[in-house]
Amino acid sequence: MCKLQTIECAESLLPMRRAFKGTFIVAGGYDKADGNKAVAENRTNLVSYGRLFLANPDLLKRFELDAPLTKHNRSTYCLSDPVVGYTDYLFFENTF
Repeated sequence: MCKLQTIECAESLLPMRRAFKGTFIVAGGYDKADGNKAVAENRTNLVSYGRLFLANPDLLKRFELDAPLTKHNRSTYCLSDPVVGYTDYLFFENTF
């Protein structure tokens, strides 16, 4: 199961959120609960789950089922190998 590292940040995106009148998207270290909380508290409109989505191509289904998440492997980013890296993460039904 993937456990994201939580980092406390003294700075907040709220001033930018209040100033910007368009769709506001946040990214960086959000898990399902943090992302839902950010939307519910109107701190953002959308949450990007870049690394989680790379490692879990069926991330939405995993979120829906509260299924375990696969941890991303940063060492395989940007490899020229067409099989290792972005395309070799398994879907949930194939992990057991």
